[in-house]
Amino acid sequence: MLPSKRGADDLTRFSADNKRTCSGEEATDFLDIWRELGGEVASKVSRSVVSIGLSDGPNVLYASSGVVIECQSSFTKFVTSASLVRALHDSETNDHKVKIVVRHEEDVAIGFLEEYDLDYEIAVVKVPAVLDVYCVPLDHQVQFDPHGRKVVAVGRDISNRLLTTSGTCTDSRGSQYSRYLMFSTCKLSEVMQGGALYDFYGNFFGINLFWDMERTIFLPRSIILERVVHFRTSLKRSVFLNLVKPVRDKKRQIRRIGVKLLPRPEGSIKIFGDVYPNGVWSELEHGVVSHILRNLVALASFKGGSKLRTCTGFFIDYADKCLTILTSASLVRKNDAKIIEGLRIVVLLPNRERCEGKLEHYSLHYNVALVSIKNYTVDCPVDLNSEYLDWSTKLLAVGRCFESGLAMAASGKCTRWSGNLDCKDLQYTACTITKAGIGGPLVAVNGKFVGMNYYDRNMGTPFLWFDLLRGILNYFKTGQTNYMKIRHGTSGLLCKLGCIVKDGEQQPPNSWMVATRSEDKILEDQDEDASNNERAAINKPNRYYYRNGNLSVYK
Repeated sequence: MLPSKRGADDLTRFSADNKRTCSGEEATDFLDIWRELGGEVASKVSRSVVSIGLSDGPNVLYASSGVVIECQSSFTKFVTSASLVRALHDSETNDHKVKIVVRHEEDVAIGFLEEYDLDYEIAVVKVPAVLDVYCVPLDHQVQFDPHGRKVVAVGRDISNRLLTTSGTCTDSRGSQYSRYLMFSTCKLSEVMQGGALYDFYGNFFGINLFWDMERTIFLPRSIILERVVHFRTSLKRSVFLNLVKPVRDKKRQIRRIGVKLLPRPEGSIKIFGDVYPNGVWSELEHGVVSHILRNLVALASFKGGSKLRTCTGFFIDYADKCLTILTSASLVRKNDAKIIEGLRIVVLLPNRERCEGKLEHYSLHYNVALVSIKNYTVDCPVDLNSEYLDWSTKLLAVGRCFESGLAMAASGKCTRWSGNLDCKDLQYTACTITKAGIGGPLVAVNGKFVGMNYYDRNMGTPFLWFDLLRGILNYFKTGQTNYMKIRHGTSGLLCKLGCIVKDGEQQPPNSWMVATRSEDKILEDQDEDASNNERAAINKPNRYYYRNGNLSVYK
């Protein structure tokens, strides 16, 4: 049974023994602040603030506070600091499944990250349960000037103790931005981030973000309201697009052969599919997710100080002396089947560090490249010795963004499609990726390695099977061109002898649609909004907001 609401008489329940306080500018302990607030305001303040943490079961990995912003018959929503998002993403290398835990008094509920905006340092957590809490009114308060008002910062730790500290509200007075950049003199502990800031009349001012330069930056109520309204509008738009997509895709499939399809607008945006840990990632066993993330890297090639191309890659068991990454030769090739000389390769590792890479081998015919790195270890690189795959198996095309380090996955199944690429060994899946996914692994939902992804602007995602890749790697090592080729999609495991085509043996060489800078510019001009978004993502990789399983970019 949920606890009853508290009123003025319940002030006697609080004591210095079970409530902790952080010393503030004008109040010395918790009871002094609580008495000054008064019974009605104190009850409202206490019931509006919750503890939000990350837990892998026995361990608490992160702890902060949150504020109730919506209460419905089937769920409750909270706003908190976007530090939660970073902590959640940093936990990708943890060996246990991480959950968002919301606590208030006797209530403990498991929530999920619904929305976030790293620019505004705001995140929204949703709990599919009804809690006995107070919902702060974001849009029904009288407007007033908070400057100089006495305020109290409120948080809640994982043991449900209320944390309070008092101070005064200030702004960057004299600046043209004084309406937007607000401060208080309340001194915060780390767990109070995301908690509420009230005045002593019970008016909600915003959520506390940082303690910096002897004052706290807080996100004003007006900006919180603007972001929440934006999230709701985006959700409605997303629902509409999801309903339209099946009809649109069906019409695309019945177009007659020979009609040139327009490039996908997403082709010039780097983010695709579901961003870890959301969407299809949540359907996988934790061991599968951990194995993928520990082996997934992003690569970029540079000519002088200019970045030319980016790809995804993954660690494989190939050489004893150094760690080897399998990726696409699109990273280093020209359109005329030649390698660009003098390139510098930078690798973004799973731990977010960057290091220099060295091009060891390449096949321009199959658009495959091997890059080695030093001073890094991987416990279990990708196994290329997978077995027969049924066509009905659900697959994931996986990639990592070089700019942001975000891991992405798009799901689909094998198809009988054929595209415009010349390579006869390519197969297609219904997964939809962007160019950032080139060179990334194609894996089954059980974690088995299937192949390596490429990119086609028109439909689906082309890939090379693991058995061919294994033959190419053996050719790099031994010079032998014969390999065992598996016939997939048949009623049983059938093999036949295949032969690796060396570079230069086939004329004209395979075309892999490696766009020049001028061609990339034409594609961007075909979709100005998309190109603006891509430039924004490159220049400011944390400028994203999360919406319904997708990551989008603000203009």
